Amino acid sequence: MKTTQKIQQKLKNNFLFPKFLALFSLFISAVFLVIGFLSFFSIIDLSINKLLALITSVILSAAFFFLAKGFYTLQNWARTTLLSILLLVILVLLVKIIFEFSSIVFAGKQVLSIGEILKYIGEYFLRTILYISIPGILFYFLYECDEVFSETPKQRHMFDYTVKNFLLGTALSSILIVIFIFIFTFQESELAISEIGLNELLTGTIWRPGAIIGTGESHFGLVPMIIGSIYSTIGAIIIGIPLSFGTAILLAEIAPHSIRTIFRTAIELLSGIPSVVYGLFGMVVIAPLIRMIPIEGNTTGFGILNASIILSIMILPTVTNITEDAIRAVPQSYREASYALGATHWQTIKDVVLPAANSGIIAAVILGISRALGETMALIMVIGNSIAIPSPINDNPLSIIFSTARTLTGNIAVEINYASGAHRSALFFTGVLLFLFLLIINRLANHIMKEKKTS
Repeated sequence: MKTTQKIQQKLKNNFLFPKFLALFSLFISAVFLVIGFLSFFSIIDLSINKLLALITSVILSAAFFFLAKGFYTLQNWARTTLLSILLLVILVLLVKIIFEFSSIVFAGKQVLSIGEILKYIGEYFLRTILYISIPGILFYFLYECDEVFSETPKQRHMFDYTVKNFLLGTALSSILIVIFIFIFTFQESELAISEIGLNELLTGTIWRPGAIIGTGESHFGLVPMIIGSIYSTIGAIIIGIPLSFGTAILLAEIAPHSIRTIFRTAIELLSGIPSVVYGLFGMVVIAPLIRMIPIEGNTTGFGILNASIILSIMILPTVTNITEDAIRAVPQSYREASYALGATHWQTIKDVVLPAANSGIIAAVILGISRALGETMALIMVIGNSIAIPSPINDNPLSIIFSTARTLTGNIAVEINYASGAHRSALFFTGVLLFLFLLIINRLANHIMKEKKTS
């Protein structure tokens, strides 16, 4: 600490370090300018267009000239700019060294011994120190001598404005990514829309991309997959949402801390299990149990019921966590006021806490539905992958839950590897359809929340 103070005091007294940085920046500016003109008059060859080399060198020369002027006049913006450049250089060097080390140790043709690995670790450690020593020292002195530099209120506000716009850009990036994905998916589906037609895609009940034997016809009706996605999602909601709500209420309002910790750990583990493991669980455990149900025609155990059970387990962590957070966000004063009026604990939960947390609960349900609609691998393994419209397996209409089906996401995953032409484009149109489904669900949820607020 004393050493740092001495360094700062020395810099305050004679300003040698900022002046040195000004001269160094001016030297770099001159070097770029000279290189540009030498390349333009063919004295040296940079293997790029002469005019482009001259324009680039002039721009870089001007940038370092203004940086030199900033250091000479002790402007804080110059210090901040050089700090950012040095930090970027250090990060690039570190990434380069890590990739070189990894390519030698992990990507070699032969397995290295422990001694050879230690040798390379020492070699690249010394190389790291050598490479980042100069930018690291400059970064340290610039960071420590911030009091030497000055900034006007306008520059301070400009920096805040820059940070604000940067954060705004990072926030808008998520929206732009969604827009770009939708545009890409829609462009890839234009062939299906033009050749097959929206009417066939949205109302057709037969999906048979290959030509029928004896004819040249193909059918691209998405109705069976749409119905399969809706049935499996509805089943997951019927089974999973009550379980999630009950678990969230228990964790937020009833369970003691020790019990809450155990349940929350189990729920977090559920959210980390890969979907293929859920699919294996449905194949090995759930399917045999469903086959034991004495229903005529129930022979496989795969179908909508199996898919709904697996999906309900998969959406449980998402819906439970968001619902619990929404319940905990309700002010404690609401509960105390309810108790003061003579309400019991359950009456307080039912009539006060849950209505106050309805916006968060609706958001949890929306995310649960989105999770169910977007699931692929687990459903491929348990739903049966039948491309026919689900129908009851016997005279009882409720036996439709034992029928096999295929979802929109499953249809894409199963056929995209060998699809081409209109077939491939129809699969991309399936992605567009999923986007529209999620948009409709979100708008419906917003409409419900607005109605509840007005009432």
